[in-house]
Amino acid sequence: MDQINRAISILKSPQTELAKVKTENINKNDIIRQYIAILALIPAIAYIIGYGIVGLTVGFGLGTYKLPIEWAVLGGIITYILSVASVYISGIVINALALNFASKQNDDQAMKLAAYSATAGLVGGIFNIIPMLGIISLIFSLYGLYILYLGIPVLMETPQDKVITYTIVIIVVTIVIAFVVGAITSNIIYSVNPMPGMMGAYRY
Repeated sequence: MDQINRAISILKSPQTELAKVKTENINKNDIIRQYIAILALIPAIAYIIGYGIVGLTVGFGLGTYKLPIEWAVLGGIITYILSVASVYISGIVINALALNFASKQNDDQAMKLAAYSATAGLVGGIFNIIPMLGIISLIFSLYGLYILYLGIPVLMETPQDKVITYTIVIIVVTIVIAFVVGAITSNIIYSVNPMPGMMGAYRY
């Protein structure tokens, strides 16, 4: 799988690409290993560069703040773990909810939907290189929700009248679960190497 070309195609022509991936014979674990594990490096590395090297510029002459590089790396690790975990959890949620919306349960198709709808948000994570442009990453993530909406009837064979409700429920449930996973992951990492936060950042 050419991950770069696939990501570009998903972003440019989601409807066409989703129809194409539906017929691809790839299991859910390979989707995570071969696609998401690679794309998730984008926001993680961007975080390290953005907050550890470039820094966050604060207005009104307050200067530019950087995290100590070891904290920035830790933040990048957390970002990577949460990115991969969130997609995996989304795939499980999508499949678990399928029957409630007259859709076809299929582990692999559900993981495809989770992975390819997450593409926009992961690629948009590149803007974390310049922390002030982080809002653009959010815009990319919103586009990912549109891809999710387009992909539900294609990959999960959901009736059109249930697509919007299915989409909303997936988003809500995934956010809640991802928040819990994030809290647990952060607590584990912080217990090993505490990071007080921006209070330890330095200005120049």
